[in-house]
Amino acid sequence: MIKGVGTDITEVERIKNNLQNDRFIKKIYSENEVDYLNKRKFNYQTAAGMFAAKEAVSKSLGTGFSNFGPCDIEILKDESDKPCVNLLNNALILANNLGITNIQVSISHTVDLAIAFCVAESN
Repeated sequence: MIKGVGTDITEVERIKNNLQNDRFIKKIYSENEVDYLNKRKFNYQTAAGMFAAKEAVSKSLGTGFSNFGPCDIEILKDESDKPCVNLLNNALILANNLGITNIQVSISHTVDLAIAFCVAESN
């Protein structure tokens, strides 16, 4: 059963400019995500796609970033190189309280824009 959906579009240039700021990186990306971005040489489109996905997931939870921050939503890759969502801390508690057991996310980008769409599901 679908419990929520979310979408977001982000300008790659905005993320590119903010990636020069360590405070921004620590506020937005978890250590696991920073490790992944390092492997990708901090590709701007990848970072923007991850940012858009975090926003989309927060919207699918029905709250936006209320009572949790961007680092509580990890956007990683599974063994098939498909984007996957890992919730932490208050985002995980909220999802559990809502009965959300699975979150699907799709990310796409051009040179200028990154977009993500998310579906939060329950059993």
